Amino acid sequence: MINYFFISSPLHFFVATNLALSHKNDTNVALFISKNKTIAQKYGNATEHFSDIFEHTLDLTIDDSQKKYKQRHLRFKQIEALLSTTPPDRIFTGSDRRMEFQFTMHKATQVNENVKGIYLDDGTVSYLGHKSINSIFHRYIDPLMKKLVYGFWWKNALTTGSSDWISTAYLAVPKDAHPLLSTKELIALDTTYFACEQFLQVNEFLVAEYTELTTIDFSKVKAVVCLPNESFYLNDPDFLQKIKSAITKQYPLSDIAIKAHPKSHNMALLSKVFPSSTPLPHTLGMELLLPKLSDETLIIGDVSTALLTAKWLKPKVSVQAYELDSAISKNLKTLFTSLGISFVSL
Repeated sequence: MINYFFISSPLHFFVATNLALSHKNDTNVALFISKNKTIAQKYGNATEHFSDIFEHTLDLTIDDSQKKYKQRHLRFKQIEALLSTTPPDRIFTGSDRRMEFQFTMHKATQVNENVKGIYLDDGTVSYLGHKSINSIFHRYIDPLMKKLVYGFWWKNALTTGSSDWISTAYLAVPKDAHPLLSTKELIALDTTYFACEQFLQVNEFLVAEYTELTTIDFSKVKAVVCLPNESFYLNDPDFLQKIKSAITKQYPLSDIAIKAHPKSHNMALLSKVFPSSTPLPHTLGMELLLPKLSDETLIIGDVSTALLTAKWLKPKVSVQAYELDSAISKNLKTLFTSLGISFVSL
């Protein structure tokens, strides 16, 4: 069997690696199509290095200075070249709304009508649905425009994973899937692969550039605080104090590590508010940090896919969420609660 994996985010990469490991006897092909060239190269280097997991790697990321239509047709040519030499049996994607995925399904089924389209869990959207699911543009105008511009092979997905190209979905929590995914074959991700030796080797390869991690004694880290974007606290001095008060009720600052948002700049402020705590590299993705933590570690942060990912990749850790938005949906709270993520009031 030949499997294609479309990867456009770190989460897609980790879920794809999980499934590639569970299909070790197949030929697995990684196709990167990220908006961030740096991220695509970083994770592409990993798939090329671990060629026993992904036999082939194709980077479909193209210069953003080119017009979208031209970019896509350049990608289409790359995809057709791959299809001519390595025709797939299954095509995995974290977004069936991506034009390149649908084009690949369209072309692949012309050669093999039994090609399967498979959805990879993309976080909260798999359970809450697409944010524009009820808009007229999303439902009618955009799909018509795509059909007229690219071809009538385009199949609209009201929410990610729901298009007619998809027959199966691998989800962390199948029972809580969005109703539009209920017509698919829903399969639970086997989280044991996230802790297997090969997966951990991939993780070590990706974190090797963060040399400061080698100076941290993670056995002494009892809790990790994941902070939101700086916009939440730079103009609200009390915000960080509230988080500090909530976490220090459970652990002293010396047992706590602080993970700033990747786009943060004011690290001096965090050092002042959380003295004697351990600062973690702010550009390091939470999913890469998890293997360093013990199962007894508490992870606390705002309601986000990052917390879901933490619980999926390391199910035994305790996870708490603090609410930044009082209007958080009931469905999202239900999802978090079903995973064992509790809520903390600030």
